[in-house]
Amino acid sequence: DGYASLIAFVNHLQREQEKNDWKITLAQQTIGRHVRDGESRSAMTASSLLARGELHGPLLHHLIDSEIQVIRNLQLLTMPEEVDVADEVRAEYERIVSCQKDGGPKMSAERVSKCANHFVGKAIHKNFHPTKGRFVMIRKFGVDLRRGEIHLKPKEVVPAKHLETLFYQAWERADVDVDGGNQQCKGAHSVRAMEETFNMFHTDSDNGNDSSDRNEQHHHPHHPMFVMGMDQWQSLLELSLSIEHPNATNRIWTCGLTDGGLHNMFLSESKMWLFDLGEPNLEPIPAFLTKFLMSFFHTLGMEEDAEGDWVVRFEQDDASGKLRLTERTKELLPRVMEAFNITMDRIIDELFDGEERIRVLLLRYVVTQLISDAAFCIEKWRIKGGGDEQRSEHQYFLEKWLWRALWDVYASEEIRRRYLTRTIFRKQQECRDLGPLGLSLLDSLKE
Repeated sequence: DGYASLIAFVNHLQREQEKNDWKITLAQQTIGRHVRDGESRSAMTASSLLARGELHGPLLHHLIDSEIQVIRNLQLLTMPEEVDVADEVRAEYERIVSCQKDGGPKMSAERVSKCANHFVGKAIHKNFHPTKGRFVMIRKFGVDLRRGEIHLKPKEVVPAKHLETLFYQAWERADVDVDGGNQQCKGAHSVRAMEETFNMFHTDSDNGNDSSDRNEQHHHPHHPMFVMGMDQWQSLLELSLSIEHPNATNRIWTCGLTDGGLHNMFLSESKMWLFDLGEPNLEPIPAFLTKFLMSFFHTLGMEEDAEGDWVVRFEQDDASGKLRLTERTKELLPRVMEAFNITMDRIIDELFDGEERIRVLLLRYVVTQLISDAAFCIEKWRIKGGGDEQRSEHQYFLEKWLWRALWDVYASEEIRRRYLTRTIFRKQQECRDLGPLGLSLLDSLKE
C-alpha cells in the first residue's frame, strides 16, 4: 500500500524533525542542487528568477509547459466519479438565489456546503465567514489601529498608518455618511483611501474609467476588492459555474499540491520541482491555478535582499506622505505583467481551448487571493508578537509582514485597475493586457 507507506514515512520524519529541531525550509534549498563549472550551486526558485528579471523567453515557456503537464497528469490521476459536481453546486447556488429573491435574508458564507466551498478553491469559508473570515479580520485590524489598541514599534508606524487608511477609512467613512453602509458609497471611499495611500503605477483614468462612471458590472468590480462586501462570494460562485468548457468546472485531484506558487518550485532550463505539499483536495482547474497565477505578483513582496530581509517595494513621498513604488520595482513590474500575460494566454489557449470568459474568473481569483494573503500577513504579524507590547519587544523585523500586506493590497488593486475595470479591452503601453477580446464578450458579461 503506497499511501500507507508514505504516511508512515511522514509520521517518522515528523518525530525526527521535532526531536532534532530541523528546519525543513533549509533542506528545501538543497533540492535540485547541482554542480556547474566545478561549483556546487543551489537550485533557483521560479520566484527568484522572476525578481531578477530572468523569467522570460524559453525559460518562461518551459515553466508554462511544466505547469500544464502537471495539470494534465492530475487529470489522469482523478477518478471518473470525482470529476463532475457542477450540477450539485449549481443547484445549491440556485437555492440560495431563490431564497433571497423570495424576501429571505442574505445567506451567510458559513452556511455554504463544503462541496461548493471547494469548488472555488475554499475561497468562501476562508475569506467571507462572518466572524472568522479574512475579509472581516482586515476590517477589525483597521478599527483596532484607529482606536490605538495595537502597540507599534517605531519601524511599524509607517506601514501601519497606511493600513489603517485602507482598512478603516474605506469602511468607516461610508458608515458615517450613509445609513446601512451603501455599497456604492463604500466603493467611492475605498478608492479615495487607495489614492491617499498609494501613487498608483496604473490608474483608472489610464483605462478611460472616469470616476463619475458608476455603472457596476456583475463580475468585475469597480472598487478595491477588500471593500466589495461579505456577499461577493455569491458572484464568484456564479462566475465559476457560468463557463461551459469542461475544464472550467471538472475537478482534478490535487495530489497535495495546495500551493503551487512560483516560490514553491525550483526551475531550471530542463526541470521543474514542486516542493510544498499539503492535504490532497478535489477542485476545478481554475481554482487550482489561483496560487500559481497570483504568485507572479505575491512573491515580489517576499524577495530577499543581501541580508536576507524582504525587499520593501515602496518609499514614502516626503511631500504627499503617499507610498510610491521604488525605481527598481517600477522597472520590474512591466516585465512581471508581460510574463503573467504570456502565461495566462497559453493556459487559456491550451487548457480551455481559447475560451476567453475563463480569463475574468482567473483574474477574480487572483485579486481575491492577494487580499486574502494580506490578511494572512497581518495574522502572522500578530502571531509572532506584533501589536503586543511585551511580546514584540523580543522580536525583530516584524514590520516586514506589514509591508508585505501593503504590497498584496497594492498588487490586487493594480491588477483590478488594469484588467477588471469596465474598459478592460484597452491596451496599455507597457504590455498587452487582456488581448483581442470582442465587444460581444463585454455584452455577455453585463448583468
